[in-house]
Amino acid sequence: MKAILLVSWLTLILSWPSSAETASSPIETAWQSWPQVGKATLTWGWWTIYRSELRAPEGEYQSQEPHALVITYARDISDKRLMEATDDQWQHLGFSASQRAVWLETISPAWGDIKENDRLAFVRTRTGGTFYYQRADQNWQPTLNLTDVALADAFLAIWLSENTDYPDHRKALLGDPS
Repeated sequence: MKAILLVSWLTLILSWPSSAETASSPIETAWQSWPQVGKATLTWGWWTIYRSELRAPEGEYQSQEPHALVITYARDISDKRLMEATDDQWQHLGFSASQRAVWLETISPAWGDIKENDRLAFVRTRTGGTFYYQRADQNWQPTLNLTDVALADAFLAIWLSENTDYPDHRKALLGDPS
């Protein structure tokens, strides 16, 4: 009898949602309806690579508050090429080779080969963030949850840092009309 009560009690305790789960669950889908802060298109020559938009709950970007970067790809890009581009941008931002290697390994499951019209989103939370992936004509799927705030910020720095390789893109994402 004691064993049955103990098993029942443990089952109840383990199935009860923690406050961390309850607090983070609204962001899991809310980001899709957040107002846009700004949008930008990355081109190379006359080719469009992707369109991006920055969203935030109140429509204003605050680096340590929740926000989402959503990228819609205009062409096929291999996973390898996307990881190389990420590494190139982190190198440009001054992150060490050893730090970049750790981060690249950490984010490697976040996406695969990208096809035209696929979308990737990174939703920054106060404690890290979550990658989402959406193949054309399918629903968003979470692919990787990050609890490393420094990595979350480094990923977003590619677009949002003052030292980004694409300052005009940054300004447009931040809604700067100039």
